[in-house]
Amino acid sequence: MVELPGVGGSPMPSTRGDYLHSAVEALEAVRRAMGFEIWNVLGYSTGSRIAEAYVKTYPEYIYRTVFLCPLKVENYKILLLRFCFWVDRFIPAIIPWLLHGRPLKFLILLFGFSLQSNSLIGKWQSEISTCPVQILKETARMIIPMGTRSFSVPVPFSLIWGDMDIVPIKPGKPGRHDYFVHTNHAAPMLVADKISEIIITFLKYHEETYPDARLLVR
Repeated sequence: MVELPGVGGSPMPSTRGDYLHSAVEALEAVRRAMGFEIWNVLGYSTGSRIAEAYVKTYPEYIYRTVFLCPLKVENYKILLLRFCFWVDRFIPAIIPWLLHGRPLKFLILLFGFSLQSNSLIGKWQSEISTCPVQILKETARMIIPMGTRSFSVPVPFSLIWGDMDIVPIKPGKPGRHDYFVHTNHAAPMLVADKISEIIITFLKYHEETYPDARLLVR
């Protein structure tokens, strides 16, 4: 499991370029450091878009890709993000306030757990609270130009959706890439066993040839 630039124990990204570029290059640096010639990549939530950008940039090193709770959202959510950043220009204290204490707990309850109370909310809150606000803002800003686009990469891929997840737009009619699990946006913490079954099935046919690594981007 990789922590992206500025998250957890990873160093802050370079001030040059945008966050998406920094994250993509950091992931490629991990691949080179680990000595993998080819690997499978799994991207979760906002990490699904970073994983997509990485796969498009370095497709020759990717065998298969899984997007978990993939971040494809409605236009009005992008407009809401734009509005938040517009307000941030004049009242920069608002976003830090939203990302701490009770406001953050409510946002996690709403978007992460679809208003279903869970003891894991505190763990989410603790982890997000320790992340630099600037990184959270850069991650959200990254979604604006790409968040409404459908996922497309030049390698075999699958999309795993939570049927109670209110964050992304779920397909009305599942396509050949789509899998559904009965959960919300907190899928990796709530139904890891079911998700694992889907992923292993997706990768199993080729695991004897490519037993390398499955990378979780978050």
